[in-house]
Amino acid sequence: MKHIFTLSIFLTFSFWGFSQNRSVNLLKNEPYAKAAELAKKQNKLLFLDFGSPRCSPCLFMKNNIFTIDSVADFVNERFISVDYTEGDEKKRLSQIYEVYSEPVFLIVDPADGKLLHRTEGKSTAGEMLERFRQGLDRENNLAAQNRDYQNGRRDPAFILSYINTLHIAGLRQQKQSVLENVFPPDFPLDSLKKESYWNLYRKFDESATSRQTLFVMDNLKLFSDIYGERAVHSKLDVLYGGKARTYIFGKIAPVDDPEFKIILEYAQKSDHPKASEWLTYLVPAHYKFSDWVRFAKEVENALSFNIFKGEARYMFRKMMSEQIAWYCNDADALSYSIKWLDKLLEEISDEQKRSSLLETRSSVVTKIGKLKSEKEG
Repeated sequence: MKHIFTLSIFLTFSFWGFSQNRSVNLLKNEPYAKAAELAKKQNKLLFLDFGSPRCSPCLFMKNNIFTIDSVADFVNERFISVDYTEGDEKKRLSQIYEVYSEPVFLIVDPADGKLLHRTEGKSTAGEMLERFRQGLDRENNLAAQNRDYQNGRRDPAFILSYINTLHIAGLRQQKQSVLENVFPPDFPLDSLKKESYWNLYRKFDESATSRQTLFVMDNLKLFSDIYGERAVHSKLDVLYGGKARTYIFGKIAPVDDPEFKIILEYAQKSDHPKASEWLTYLVPAHYKFSDWVRFAKEVENALSFNIFKGEARYMFRKMMSEQIAWYCNDADALSYSIKWLDKLLEEISDEQKRSSLLETRSSVVTKIGKLKSEKEG
């Protein structure tokens, strides 16, 4: 009985181990004309995969998604597939189909070379199969939705689907253009109370200063009551938290961005639970590159409010130390970086973290010494 049980386990695992053994049949850098002719003969469409050997998302898709039996069987049955990783043909086709990033996946009609569908980036197997199915749907793929939009279709359900298709395709400018037509300058902002418009705003408006976002910020409780605090707060935190970090870590003075003042003012008056956290970045950022001592004092103020705890507090102090170390040439401000680093070194025992802190401290000491020598010389 024991031997039978062991044999059963072996057969089960053997079957499982060898069941996922098919993959998408990707031709390598095949001339388009040859692949198209093959597709026409077999009454299939073309699937073109644009990537490179050094692209991690590209390798993930090839090694982890296109090797799943259900994906491989679906694709191989319906497409002639070509993997373009290098060479003149890749360059030529990239220009024709406007491929500027990786990975990009195209479904093309071999009869006339017309682009039917496009997707960009990593996905799960389920997501990829859904994208293939949409690409095969001549009434709902990217080409069909482009046609319907150009012919004047504007119902909210279609627009939501269309913008999502453009988003997955990585066609950001086209997506933004459609979004601006949905939310023109005279758009009645009260319409955001309608779920169809709210869904469009929540999923696709990426501006912290759009009329829609500022209206939601001005009516935070109202929208929280309608759609729930979690959904509304999360949307705004993505926009304002993202911009706050961009400003504090960027290489351009935030005050040179005309949106910065608006974002700072709205964060200062907002009841959003993350507003204080946004301000720990935004207020110091106001003085970045213009007044580094004031920058450091505002960081000190943020630390005194104890908004960040534990690991988050460590990371905030470390990152602010590095900002001054990397970009500042004011010895007085650099002394704050030394102070924060010394405080961290007192608290941190992890050797890897300590090594990083000591390396930053050494660079700051060197910079201060150089500044003093230049001043004395």
